[in-house]
Order: sequence, then structure tokens, then C-alpha cells
Amino acid sequence: MKSRSRKIGKVATLAASEERRFGELAGRSRQQLNEQLERLGELNAFRHNYAKKSSDKSTVSSAHWQDYQNFLQRLNTAVSAQQQIVRDYERNLETHRQRWMAKRQRVESLERVLEKYEAEDRAHEGRTEQKQLDELANAQSGCFGGDDEESRR
Repeated sequence: MKSRSRKIGKVATLAASEERRFGELAGRSRQQLNEQLERLGELNAFRHNYAKKSSDKSTVSSAHWQDYQNFLQRLNTAVSAQQQIVRDYERNLETHRQRWMAKRQRVESLERVLEKYEAEDRAHEGRTEQKQLDELANAQSGCFGGDDEESRR
């Protein structure tokens, strides 16, 4: 019976190792997403500050105004691109998180099976030990019982 729990134990250990690896991947995905969100925040702050500085100037040449518009357009394009990157990283994180959760559920199931098998093994060992004790007690009482019968005669 112990071989069954040993086998499941090995499978559970391997599954737990794999679950940890998937958890680490999800953690790295979360960190990468946070980095991309930070970049997006920096771009938005830069765009806001640049727009604020440019609005403070009352007279600008048309060339400067055209440069400003071009720069602002490139900045808006960069913000849009970064927003797309953030969405991609969010999807990536969700994929890794779902895979990790599936692995976690598998590990929990294997742990429950392992606990059940170990409990069955302990119960079997207990019954075997009790049977051996009963046989020993019967054997000893048989020896003493035989002497008692002979002394009564």
C-alpha cells in the first residue's frame, strides 16, 4: 500500500515544482506589466507637462507651432503604442495567472489524494499491528492456558 502513496507523493512533488515555476512566471509577468504601466504614466506625465509649458507661451512662430504639433502627434502616437503594450502585457499576465491557477488546483487535488492514501496506509498498518498483537496474545495465552489445564488434572 505504501508504494501507492510514494508514487502519488512523487507526482505531487513534481506537480508542486511545476506549480511554483508557473507562479514565478506569473510574478514576472506582473512585474513586467507594472514596468510598462510606469512607462505609460511617464509618457502621459511628459505629454501633460509639455502641453502645459507650450500653452504658457503667448506668441509663437508658425514654424514653432508646427514643430509643436508634430511633436505632440508623435507623443500621442507613443502613448497609444504604450497603451497597446500595456494591454498585451495584461493579456500575458492573465494567461500566466490562469495557467498557474490550473497547476495550483492540480497540486491541491494531488495533495488531497496523497493525504487519503497516507491515511489508508496508517489504518492498514494499525490493523496489521493489531493483528500481530492479537496473534501474539493468543499464542501466549495458549501456552499459559495449556499449563493451567494440566495443573487442574
